[in-house]
Amino acid sequence: MKRVPLLVMCGVMFGCSTESRNASSAARTDFYAGETLEVIVPFGPGGGSDTWTRMIVPFLQQHLGEGARVQVVNIPGASSVAGTNDFALRRRPDGLTALVSAGTTYLVYLMGEPMVRYDFGDFSPILASAVGGVVFVSPDLGIASASQLRDSPEPLVYGGISATGNDILPLLSFELLRLDVKAILGYASKGASRVAFEQGETNIEYQTMPAYLSNVTPLVADGSAVPLFSFGVLSETGEVVRDPAVPDLPTVREVYQDLFAREPSGVEWEGYKVVLAAGVAMAKVLWLHDEAPEEAIQALRNAARQVVADPEFQEVARREVGGYPFHVGEEAGRAASTAARIAPTTLNWLKALLRDKYDIDRLR
Repeated sequence: MKRVPLLVMCGVMFGCSTESRNASSAARTDFYAGETLEVIVPFGPGGGSDTWTRMIVPFLQQHLGEGARVQVVNIPGASSVAGTNDFALRRRPDGLTALVSAGTTYLVYLMGEPMVRYDFGDFSPILASAVGGVVFVSPDLGIASASQLRDSPEPLVYGGISATGNDILPLLSFELLRLDVKAILGYASKGASRVAFEQGETNIEYQTMPAYLSNVTPLVADGSAVPLFSFGVLSETGEVVRDPAVPDLPTVREVYQDLFAREPSGVEWEGYKVVLAAGVAMAKVLWLHDEAPEEAIQALRNAARQVVADPEFQEVARREVGGYPFHVGEEAGRAASTAARIAPTTLNWLKALLRDKYDIDRLR
């Protein structure tokens, strides 16, 4: 299997513009006129990827040609591997099936999960955006800030899908901050783990920004959840800075500084930044098969370009997913070009942590 380097998407957080809307591109086609495009979301309904996709679909459908339809197909399972394998192995590369990958989809690929049967080198990027995440707790804990987490009056219980997917971001946060958290893994989706939080089965949780803004901010407003920190985003210089979608929340880095009066460093911190790059920068990407007809790729990219330029879409995106920049076509592909490969020592440390703490010894 080919491996792509772990890369920070150039300017996904800051500074890099979408592919020029004035640039000359392939002429618009009517490839999708009268056709149905299925978009596979390899997670269940209600999570961040599902929210991101369903936000885009109505706008995308408007620009695909007369009579075109876009249908979302949820195929959850195995930390997004089931649906992505389905796309890679079972769906014909005819341009009529697309995939939305998440940070989890990339992380399990990066970590060498043996069940992964897809290769990102076989996919053609259409549309991409970074997406951050927020950690929050139950008000029953009486905790008002992240600096109080280590003195929680009750055991901290977290619910997630898998330690090899995007859950590794909060799990590494807990590791860095020296928090004693019991992790209950195996939920079908982050939508399901959020419901578990709402029902009191867990008391510390995270959601990616689309799900946080749509499903958690109402809980914050009625006092049912207390946001503590974001994972942050990587600046162009590789520094962890505040997430522009939640600028009032401190980052993991700031919480660490507050707790230990020093900058985070060492292999734990390098591992965190590696996972942050993959989990945030590769958070949401719409793909077609690389072998799809060129007219399908260009038609879908042209439609995506029009979506990104639509002021109504921009307002909806700002409200529902945090207003992160969107990148189209080759710009979305080049967006993964500016960071170094993951160092073998960091990758080995991550795999050792997963093996020793979460009993995951299957990684290659």
